[in-house]
Amino acid sequence: MEFFQQTYTALRGPTGVEQTPADTITRLSDRLSPSTLLADRRAAVLSLKGLARAHKQLVGVHALQGLLVIIQNDADVDPDIGRAAIETVVVLCDTVDASYTQRDLGLDHTDKLLEDEKTAHKLFALLGDQDHLLRFNACVLLITVLQNRPQRVQEYFLKAPVGPSPAIALLEGEKEIVGQGEHLVALCYFLLMPTMRPFVRPIRFYPPGLTPLPFQRF
Repeated sequence: MEFFQQTYTALRGPTGVEQTPADTITRLSDRLSPSTLLADRRAAVLSLKGLARAHKQLVGVHALQGLLVIIQNDADVDPDIGRAAIETVVVLCDTVDASYTQRDLGLDHTDKLLEDEKTAHKLFALLGDQDHLLRFNACVLLITVLQNRPQRVQEYFLKAPVGPSPAIALLEGEKEIVGQGEHLVALCYFLLMPTMRPFVRPIRFYPPGLTPLPFQRF
């Protein structure tokens, strides 16, 4: 109930005058600030998620940076806000079956996500999170940005502080992802395989007790 009340307040504005989409998105984006209460940030993200597909450019301009900060700082503390933020960014970065204008927006948003390595590194870390739906959403966003800018994401993967362990564990043993789990893991495997070759061979192809030279390629 609180979520709907906050959304209604954002839509009508402080004076009761109906707001334009730009007004509403600007107001909701202001609530993404780390100084805002977590519950208010969560309500704002859920509202922006509902607006992102119809107002992709506006949400990208006003809210993308705040959404990335939430992914970096809040996702592993509150999986609900993490999932909602990631799902919203997936919509903003999506280029599949899109018009030229929407595709350009998706590429532009992907470039902004990848301006520094923090968000990519966080997504790699979330592949090992205990919340399986959060892992699922992290996979979906990584696949989306990999499709758009594969080389940049692969470079970040090799330098990720968590190393390859979360991705390898996902590919080797993940059974809890809901829905299209097997297809998603397979797609993730093939997209990440060029950068994972140094790590996958010792695990899959060497018998116990025999350790190959590190970073040996095949």
